[in-house]
Amino acid sequence: MSIVQREVCDSVMLGTVRDSRFKTTRLSVNILLPMSEDTAAVNALLCNVLVRSCKKYPDFTTLSRKLGSLYGAELNGSISKMGDMHCLSISVGGLDDRYAIDGESISAELTRLLCEVIFNPKVENESFFEEDVEQEKRQLFDMIDAEFNDKRMYAGRRLIEIMCENELYGINKIGTKEQISALDGRDIYKAWQNMLLTAYFDFTYVGESDSEQIYNVLQNSFKEIKRNPVELSTDVVYSVFSKNEVVEEMDVAQSKLEMGFRTACAEPEPETMATRLMCTILGGTASSKLFNNVREKKSLCYYCMSRFARLKGIMIVESGVETQNIEAAKEAILAEIEDMKNGNISDFEIEAAKLAAVNSFYAVMDTVGGICLWYSSQLMDATVDSPDEAARKINAVTKEDIVAAAKKLELDTVYILKSKGGEDE
Repeated sequence: MSIVQREVCDSVMLGTVRDSRFKTTRLSVNILLPMSEDTAAVNALLCNVLVRSCKKYPDFTTLSRKLGSLYGAELNGSISKMGDMHCLSISVGGLDDRYAIDGESISAELTRLLCEVIFNPKVENESFFEEDVEQEKRQLFDMIDAEFNDKRMYAGRRLIEIMCENELYGINKIGTKEQISALDGRDIYKAWQNMLLTAYFDFTYVGESDSEQIYNVLQNSFKEIKRNPVELSTDVVYSVFSKNEVVEEMDVAQSKLEMGFRTACAEPEPETMATRLMCTILGGTASSKLFNNVREKKSLCYYCMSRFARLKGIMIVESGVETQNIEAAKEAILAEIEDMKNGNISDFEIEAAKLAAVNSFYAVMDTVGGICLWYSSQLMDATVDSPDEAARKINAVTKEDIVAAAKKLELDTVYILKSKGGEDE
């Protein structure tokens, strides 16, 4: 299945995926703004405040009643980074139109509700209500605490902060507790106004019904706004200028080893697919080199895997290790990469990685949410591919392409979260 895209207005797109396999439908929007140290916290807080209520449904009870009247619809929000862009995601989902009583268009009603949330929030005197803001502040504080307590997540974030210290990508997607604490309802209102005027809006609809009504509702909602939208861009660092190694100590039960590499390749460059496959062969599956050789054969770590941030051209290898094995694990990981650069990649490893990648492409098609995520995540790619198209591209990657991608890898930053006292508990 493929996506059909239409422009609603300047920098506002609607993508439609017609699919009759599901009894539910979903409309999601990615709202993209430039990542900035000054706006990360306020934009994250804005996203959370928007999805808790709106002027027409000003509290939890009335909003829940509305969602219930739409056959138990759902409204959700989340915050992420898409390259150097800050991404505020809001989605509504509910029963597909063909199952509604009396021919009611649930998709159109869901679109109107989403537009109420985005364009008509609960504000007064150019300010969001402080009680709403304070409650969502606590939610963000809890997110920060949860990340700190999950040392695997914490170590991954610290690696990016250190490696991308002078890049927008290194900024925390929800800011800091101090930045969040300093915000009030007026700050959120200003951020909301800026979002309407400057953000890039990417809507994705998945369902069996025609999207014409959705398009009309969106077009009507944007027609009074005089927009000055930002351009989507991400700076990619292609070379390593200075290598970093940072060690921090904490009372942890297991030390963490994080290694960040520059790949000299990022979307929308055509070699990106080969780099994705190279990363999968290295540490993306249970048949990968890191899993089989570093974890299983040498028993140097509890887990060892690699992932590729294709919009930034960064590959990350993360592992949980005993403190006394940190250096040995690091050398073993580098040895596996050197092996790939020298062409030591078997046909089995390539085919297993391709099969795993293709399976993952098709697996996301099993839910309406997965379909929305699949297409919206390609917003800044060279082309927007269906799973079939992506599968053809990855199956066309040759061993020579994989070796060439491996040869571009340069170690940039090593971050070690070390068990205090030098021994694991």
